[in-house]
Amino acid sequence: MIVDQAVREAELAFLNAPFTGEGWQLAIRNLAESTGSFLVQMCGGSPAPAQDFNIFSHDLGDPYGHLINPDLYGPQNWRLNSALQAPGSIQYEQHYATYRGARKCEYYDDASSDLDLRFGCQSPLLFDNAGLIGLCLLRSGRDGPCTSEVLDAFSSVARQAQRAVRVQLALGQEQGETMLEGVASSGEMTLLLDGQGRLVAMTEAAEILFDHPAGLRLDGLSVRLSDRAEDRSLQAAAGRLLASDGVWGPVLHEAVAGRCAAAPQGQWRLFLTRLPEGTDLLQVGPQLALTLRPAAGTARLA
Repeated sequence: MIVDQAVREAELAFLNAPFTGEGWQLAIRNLAESTGSFLVQMCGGSPAPAQDFNIFSHDLGDPYGHLINPDLYGPQNWRLNSALQAPGSIQYEQHYATYRGARKCEYYDDASSDLDLRFGCQSPLLFDNAGLIGLCLLRSGRDGPCTSEVLDAFSSVARQAQRAVRVQLALGQEQGETMLEGVASSGEMTLLLDGQGRLVAMTEAAEILFDHPAGLRLDGLSVRLSDRAEDRSLQAAAGRLLASDGVWGPVLHEAVAGRCAAAPQGQWRLFLTRLPEGTDLLQVGPQLALTLRPAAGTARLA
C-alpha cells in the first residue's frame, strides 16, 4: 500500500528539484521508493543533440548498454511511442500491449526481458516542437504490473514534476546547478526577491534591465516594472505566488512586458517563480525569482 505521506514527499522532491544540486536525481529516486518500482527514468530529447539527457534513479548495471542504446529509442520502443501517441496522459501496460499488437517490437521486447523491466507506466511532462521530456516507472517481474494505486500515485507526482520542469525551463538553469550559479554564466537576467518584492540578489546580466526604458525600476528596494499597468499585474501575480503553498497553488507566472508603440507585442518574456519553502539560496531568504528575456523578434541587448 502506498502511504499518502510518501507520495507527498515525492511531490515535494520534484518541486524542489530545480533549486538544489542533484535535485532531479533525488526526486526520481524518491519516486521509485514511494511507488515500489525497480527503476525510474527521466529523459529528454530535442532537435539539438547536446540537449538530450537520460537519468535513472539508480545504477541498474546494464551490461548490454540497452538503456543508452539510441536504436532502442526508435519505432520499436513501445513505451516512448505510446507516450507520443497520447501526450499529456498516463500510459501503462494496456497501452504498451496495444502498440505491440500493431507492429513488430521484438528488439525492444528482448531488451526489456534482458533487463527485467517489462512493466511500468510513463507520462510526457513536456511535448512540443522544442522536444520531449518524459518520466517513466520501470517495473520488474517482482514489482509486477502497475496497480490502480501505483497509477494514482504516479499521476499525482507527475503533475508536480511537470510544474517543476516548467520552472526549470523558465529559470534557464543547467541541470543540477544551484540557481544563480546556473544562470550567471549563461547571460540570464534573473533577480531574487524577498516576500515584499525587494531585491536580494541578481545576476550581472540583469543590471542592464534598470537602464532600459521598458525594463525595471527600483521603488526604494522594491523591484517594479517600468510600465505602471504591467507592474500592477506583476505585483498581483507575486501576491498569488506568495500565498501559494507551493504544491497545489501556483508556482510560476508567465507574461509579456515592455509593450510600447515600437513593440506592441512587448519587448520581454517575463517569468516569476515561487521558490520552495525552506530554500535559502544565499542565506537571505529570497522567496521569488524574476527572469526577463528579450521577446522573439526584438533586438538583443548589448
